[in-house]
Amino acid sequence: MAAKNAIEWHTQIARNFDQKYSTSRNFTERYAIWTNVIDKYSNLSLSVLDIGCGSGVFTFYSAEKNNKVIGIDASKEMLRICQEKMEKTGAKNVQFLNCNIESLGKNLDQKADMVICSSVLEYIEDLDSSLDLIKQIMNRDGLFLFSLPNKQSIYRKIEALTFQCIGRPKYYRYVRNVCTLKDMESKLKRLNFSIVESQYYGETPILSWLFRVFGKSQYSDNLFIIVARLIPSL
Repeated sequence: MAAKNAIEWHTQIARNFDQKYSTSRNFTERYAIWTNVIDKYSNLSLSVLDIGCGSGVFTFYSAEKNNKVIGIDASKEMLRICQEKMEKTGAKNVQFLNCNIESLGKNLDQKADMVICSSVLEYIEDLDSSLDLIKQIMNRDGLFLFSLPNKQSIYRKIEALTFQCIGRPKYYRYVRNVCTLKDMESKLKRLNFSIVESQYYGETPILSWLFRVFGKSQYSDNLFIIVARLIPSL
């Protein structure tokens, strides 16, 4: 039976999703990109919020580099995997909450120095409102690290067309936001974020190799990651 929403979809695939980080080439690349960025901006004094933490891959990694990490997810099955990992690792500076972006303010008792959000915002119904909510739970001068599907990618255009024709890939039923890097930079600037860096990733066979050689990865790579800093209000 088809899942009603993105939460149910990820609940159904939770175990398989977690395993992909060790079996899928694309997930291996995702892990390398994200851990490199987390390394760059982490500090043992920082508090981190992992929104849509899934099976906790980047939650636990961030916990090794920062003071405290809270992972939130709306899928109880994903959080069950996180709890299993916490029991195995014995991590003391990690906490998990079952909630979504809309209820963040009600569930957090302090703001975060760094917010990470890997492959989550594409499933959000109201992206602008969610970005504003994320801003509200961040400390002054805080960092926001997130990824989104790259609308300029040739593969993404084919993916959208394929879904319209045959309903595949199945996950696309729950996707709400596919953006260009420029679109997101504009949204962030309106919210008083300063772009620190951005990068395309998510290899498409043959296309990415060719386009990367000519410095045009925006037309081949499936995702982009942005690091933005919240500018303190005067």
